[in-house]
Amino acid sequence: MEKSTCSVIDPGFYTSVQDSGRKAWRSFGVPVSGPMDLGSFTKANLCTGNRSPLAGLEITLKGPTLLFNDTVWMALYGAAMPVYRNDNLLPPNTAFRCDLGDILKIGAASQGVRSYLAFYRGLQMPTYLGSASQFYPVTPKGRLVKGDALVFFVEQQKPKNRLQNQDGDFIKTTADIVLCMRKGVDWDQCSEEVKTELETTVFTVGSNNRMGYRLEGALPKTTTDPLSGIVLPGTVQLTPGGTLLVAMRDGQVTGGYLRIGQLTDTAMDFLAQQSTGKKLTIRLVV
Repeated sequence: MEKSTCSVIDPGFYTSVQDSGRKAWRSFGVPVSGPMDLGSFTKANLCTGNRSPLAGLEITLKGPTLLFNDTVWMALYGAAMPVYRNDNLLPPNTAFRCDLGDILKIGAASQGVRSYLAFYRGLQMPTYLGSASQFYPVTPKGRLVKGDALVFFVEQQKPKNRLQNQDGDFIKTTADIVLCMRKGVDWDQCSEEVKTELETTVFTVGSNNRMGYRLEGALPKTTTDPLSGIVLPGTVQLTPGGTLLVAMRDGQVTGGYLRIGQLTDTAMDFLAQQSTGKKLTIRLVV
């Protein structure tokens, strides 16, 4: 199959190549990486005709501008971001084609935080430790920069859309966000006061990135000083000051705070679409 490229004219706010991640290297201190919102990433791939999730772009807050050197089919799914091909607005959640000389511009998010641009048969980028997911210093760069070239397979015929539901309603748009959390390995070390107040506290999304989210609330302070232990994507840690830290895809593999919970996959997807200042609550599930 013939390959070609598109050039990054403008990388946007924070755009990176992501695939399913590098799961076999955590024992060496290497994060999993991969898509922050796995559900949207999967739907973008299905929409563009891929049977399974393949390497594409994760776009945060504001998208890139790309110049194409040949024909390829793509689809954007996730946060509500306008997509323009040669200044013409394209419909959302639908596969589209770019040809030689086309300029694709993805605008700023009006709802949500992250969108995924999937390419038919996936981006053909170099892999490091078995994955193309960008994470510096495992990869030379942590995100796209102006002048980068993205490699794809040339495809003239429109691929089959494998996405059954194209409603695009997976982003929570109501005022209240509820994150479902299972009890963590250190749950029994929490005070009864913390356990009681956890589900009634309203948290505010603080500083956040691909490494983790800070959830600021008014949980009681704790003096427990546990030994460092394994941290997974979605692990919720309680700091001595009563703040929650949620490890995300590029997060550390060990931590020294109480691991009071583990977010469900759906909750991780929801959290990845929330920006600083968003209010949310937590519900314990079995």
